[in-house]
Amino acid sequence: MVDVLEGGDLKKWNCIYPAYINSNRSIKRGRRIPKEIAVENPTCQEIGDVVKSLGLRHEVQPRKHYTRELDRERWQLGRVKVQLLDSDGSPLHDTIKSKGELMEYVATMIPKLKSRSAKGPDQQQASSSGKNKKKKGKK
Repeated sequence: MVDVLEGGDLKKWNCIYPAYINSNRSIKRGRRIPKEIAVENPTCQEIGDVVKSLGLRHEVQPRKHYTRELDRERWQLGRVKVQLLDSDGSPLHDTIKSKGELMEYVATMIPKLKSRSAKGPDQQQASSSGKNKKKKGKK
């Protein structure tokens, strides 16, 4: 879960909470990217997987909690600390130079993860099974 290499002060690394890229959140409740790009209910593990594929130094901290989260459900917990800049201030990655660019990239890549594509059919079956039920009530 931890992919921290030697060097770099963890306190100076950028922090990404799932709420920053969650399409179900408003900007007031913590979303930091446009809703069109944002992902529905991302997890810190998914964010960590995308950052790992970039080759950036990072640490997944699953027990940390975003301060604007009112309900403390398990899937909302966690954050990912990412080192984007060297000690001299130069970017470590060629294409991603800022926290905003990183959040947008992560949000576009999470739907392409195998864990997301595996969840798709199960969620569709669960939602379609409720459509065929008979409604009870006054006639």
